[in-house]
Amino acid sequence: MDGTPQNGPEDQDQGETYTPLEAGRVLGVSDERVRQLLEAKEIAGEKRAGRWRVYRVSVHEALEKRGSPRSRRSRERAPHESGEVAARELRARVEDLSYRLGRSEARLELTEEAESTMREERERLIADLERERERAERLERELQEARRGFWSRLFKG
Repeated sequence: MDGTPQNGPEDQDQGETYTPLEAGRVLGVSDERVRQLLEAKEIAGEKRAGRWRVYRVSVHEALEKRGSPRSRRSRERAPHESGEVAARELRARVEDLSYRLGRSEARLELTEEAESTMREERERLIADLERERERAERLERELQEARRGFWSRLFKG
């Protein structure tokens, strides 16, 4: 199974992945639960050399579908007193905002990584372009030299 996609889209960018531990941190679950989600095809990933790589896009899509695990838990509890209701609602709001902040930070990290990769690729392409220009100029000089007659080349005149 090494290197073969298990349940990810074939056009998925394989460079944009998390380890199960990283995916678990983003989703607020254990790395074992992430592996269960992969096996159940609830999130997309692939096994490389016997290790799971989880597509980042899939993790963030699952996060969007599920919502904050903390806010879900706090909504499921039945409060007994009105003061407790306000406190729970406030805690749920804080947890939800913390969750949303974490998602925003994850997106920022992805954006920064993509920008860095794009800058590196741009610099590499500029260097390639310069080398090709130098090569073209050298070939042009050689061609002009070859077009000159034998005697003019001999006497450099």
